[in-house]
Amino acid sequence: MKANALIFATLLASSSAFACDKPTAPVLPDPDTAVTAQMVKAKNEIKAFIATAEAYLACVESGDTTSYNSMVEEMQAAAEKFNSIVRKYKSRMAG
Repeated sequence: MKANALIFATLLASSSAFACDKPTAPVLPDPDTAVTAQMVKAKNEIKAFIATAEAYLACVESGDTTSYNSMVEEMQAAAEKFNSIVRKYKSRMAG
């Protein structure tokens, strides 16, 4: 029984350590040359980044205000950049 408790505690500790790894925003394509597949990939990467960033925020929310605020700013910047790229891409495709 003690072995099971030890394994559970180890898994719990390691899973929370992964959540506290700060994610990096993806590199987004150039909207002037991107093709649809690149835009879809960028959309999926932004979604994954936001999800990972939310897990990171949950991990640091009660302790490190500076890290929390920094991650929120990075998330906002990544979303704004992605939205800007989408608008430019759509404009190029429409014209």
